Amino acid sequence: MSSTTAEFSDWEYRNIALAAVTQCAVLVHELATEGSASRHTMRACLRPVYLMNPDSVEQLFPDIADFNEGIKTLQHSFDSAGLKENAEVVRYMLGMLVLQQRLAGEKAMQATIAERLQQLLPDEPGVEPMAEDMPIQALHADCSALARLYQDTISKLSFRIHVAGNPEHLRDHVVADQIRALLLAGIRSAFLWHQLGGRRWHLFFYKKHIRETLSGIRRKLIS
Repeated sequence: MSSTTAEFSDWEYRNIALAAVTQCAVLVHELATEGSASRHTMRACLRPVYLMNPDSVEQLFPDIADFNEGIKTLQHSFDSAGLKENAEVVRYMLGMLVLQQRLAGEKAMQATIAERLQQLLPDEPGVEPMAEDMPIQALHADCSALARLYQDTISKLSFRIHVAGNPEHLRDHVVADQIRALLLAGIRSAFLWHQLGGRRWHLFFYKKHIRETLSGIRRKLIS
């Protein structure tokens, strides 16, 4: 499945951004409970963190199919059975939306994050962050750096996301770093969702419209 740049409306991109937050939450849950997650999908979620001033939404999400699991999970979470099944994922997703709002009021912290991210960008011209062919060791190193950034900044906010899972996996420093990196990535996509007009109350008052939109996006990805 693949997507082209002109396929989606502003309203659809707003909900794709929310699905990207959900995709980060899905990966956090998988890491916490199973100890591993798709490296390809992880890279797709982490890549927008480094793109602080994108030219377009398409630059952040060049292949919407990478977020198919987040789209599907978010869509199903708007009915009671799906909400129960994905309770932890939804809790993480809503928590990232809360943290986005808290961070929006912390201009000094935002400046620190931007400065630290600039330092993490590849030195070589033309080298894309989170490239598909990057070695696994490089992915671990990047996640470790993003995790330290998360701990030094966002974890200092009064609201925290408590991740539940297998204690053995949560004690693994590689898994813990990946989880924190993905929480940072989810907050990045939450900023985009908010910039595109998304608000938490929309999840309650527009849930039928959002669910139908997500269904339409999935049909476009399949066609």
